[in-house]
Amino acid sequence: MLEAALSHARLGRPVFPAGFDKRPRVEHGLLDATTDLAAIRLQWDRWPAANVALRTGEPSGLVVLDVDGQEGADSLHDLEAEHGALLATRSVVTPRGGAHNYFRWPGVAVKTTAGALGLGLDVRGDGAYVLVPPSRTADGWYEWDATVPPAEMPAWLLELTRAESSGREVATPPDVWTAMLDVIPKGERNASLARLAGYFLRHYVDVDLAAGLVHLVNATRCTTPLPRVEVDRIVDSISRAELRRREARS
Repeated sequence: MLEAALSHARLGRPVFPAGFDKRPRVEHGLLDATTDLAAIRLQWDRWPAANVALRTGEPSGLVVLDVDGQEGADSLHDLEAEHGALLATRSVVTPRGGAHNYFRWPGVAVKTTAGALGLGLDVRGDGAYVLVPPSRTADGWYEWDATVPPAEMPAWLLELTRAESSGREVATPPDVWTAMLDVIPKGERNASLARLAGYFLRHYVDVDLAAGLVHLVNATRCTTPLPRVEVDRIVDSISRAELRRREARS
């Protein structure tokens, strides 16, 4: 894993260690992604079996289209039928039989979305990350499929990520959230982090990204941060509740 992390860092792509559950091992999540080779060696000395997480968007110059299983493949087929086939580009086979298609960051902000382009299609742009080979989860390994250089992001794909019509764009938190995030005192930490996790998930933020953001808020805004395992428990509980809500509405 260390050699894979160093390889990306040498190309100017910030990385950080992540666990078997895809969640960051480092305190500030993707904000701790780095290209510092010495820092990376220290991180993997501490967690030698850690997965390699690569920060997407402007920092790495990469955007990833995540095609999740058959649902994602069907959604992508429909989009290609309307807009044209994707160019040959670097790609990864994911543990559950999906694909990560890598494109060059287009020079403008690319929204990270979950399901906004179609069922099973996620875009990992600015403010997100992906696991890269040879990382693994309980479902299996990430493996390179095509190692050609990343292609230019198709104009139609970029335009769709910027569209406002899906109804699933992540809204800017209202003033009450901004005020709350100034400081979270003891006695309010669990309830505040649970509300924040619920807000993200209700607005279709990817669960891994939501978890990373909640961990970041815990570390930087709670007067005394909760233990990491307790924050994981909060996010898991809220994500299960949100899943039940979506199933009830479907």
